[in-house]
Amino acid sequence: MSNDREQRGWSASVSDAAGAGDAAEPLDALDSTEALCHQVERLTLENEQLADEVLRNYEQLSLLFDFSTQIAGITHVEPMAKLLLDRCAALLGNKEVYVLDLHAGWNRYDATARVLTCDAPQRVPEDLLAEVVAEARSRHVVAVRAHEDMQLVTGPLEFGDTTAVVLALRESATGEFTSGEMRLLESLLTFGGQLLNNNVLHERIRRLSMQAMRALVSAIDKKDNYTCGHSERVGFFAREVGARLGLSPATLDQLEWAGLLHDVGKIGITESVLNKPGRLTSEEFTYIKQHPRMGYEILEPLQNFHDVRLGVLHHHENLDGSGYPDGLAGEDIPLFARIIHVVDVFDALSSRRSYRNAMSIERAVRVIREEAGTKLDPRIAAEFLDFLDEFKRTRPMEYAALFPEESETEAKP
Repeated sequence: MSNDREQRGWSASVSDAAGAGDAAEPLDALDSTEALCHQVERLTLENEQLADEVLRNYEQLSLLFDFSTQIAGITHVEPMAKLLLDRCAALLGNKEVYVLDLHAGWNRYDATARVLTCDAPQRVPEDLLAEVVAEARSRHVVAVRAHEDMQLVTGPLEFGDTTAVVLALRESATGEFTSGEMRLLESLLTFGGQLLNNNVLHERIRRLSMQAMRALVSAIDKKDNYTCGHSERVGFFAREVGARLGLSPATLDQLEWAGLLHDVGKIGITESVLNKPGRLTSEEFTYIKQHPRMGYEILEPLQNFHDVRLGVLHHHENLDGSGYPDGLAGEDIPLFARIIHVVDVFDALSSRRSYRNAMSIERAVRVIREEAGTKLDPRIAAEFLDFLDEFKRTRPMEYAALFPEESETEAKP
């Protein structure tokens, strides 16, 4: 009897235990499901963050690629520095960035207007500026510093004998500078610094070459007592006209060289003909007309001077085909030659020569207008006359230095 009661008690206990187990299983499953949901949510968030980071990196790498493709044709420090700062601003999503010692002191680059002005970061205390600049220069790395409601990122830009410092500001409320932005900024500044360094060296070589060329041109001009400074003025005017036509800085360099060297062939013309006080005979004129081809041949050994040589060879061609040495007409005449022809004619007319006195500027301008469309390219003539008018109004000291006789005449009561 007791055994029956014990059996029934054991059975009840097992049944109770089984019932308790059945009740616990749904709770465990619910806990597992909740944990799994949290894990899925976390992984989804991580994936979204990873996707955002990949997208940002793709956009930033595109900026680097865009920078590397655009700098290919830039050979001057100033435009390359502006392009580099523009890419820094785009990389960080800023409307402006600052740079110290690109020129003397601080400069502000406005990415909207794409201009560089003399301006320091006004919202950052001078002692903090000095500290972050010293850190960028000593550690040679990109670093971030918090200040009140802002974040500052700085990085070194090393080229030549200079270690400039690029600085950008960001409101803390808009988010922090990310590690990805810092890495790409460092890569951009390193790459840009190497390119700027190459351009600094290139500009030094160009200056030395230009000085040597000017010495040669001065020697040529001295053969003709009446044309001293003529080639310098033609080079200067040609570059100014080319700038108004929208030519690139590298092309403007070549154009200025062509203007400086346009009469280099006169080194082979005897001084008795160059300085003859009266009119030239037909034989003498035929002889002196050889100087463009002589100049072309003198410059032949110089590599990468093809456009310069053509400018020298054809600067006496007329738009109507009546010029020399090849009787070219219209746009068959190289652009350099058409530009040099306009400014050469003007300077020749407004300068004293062995066979005549100088014309007044007003009369020389009238001749340019009269010959535009026949002997001279009308668009280039118009651009040159517009430049001349603007030059007189906006740069009176330089204008007076080039045309002292007119300035003296105007100064008289």
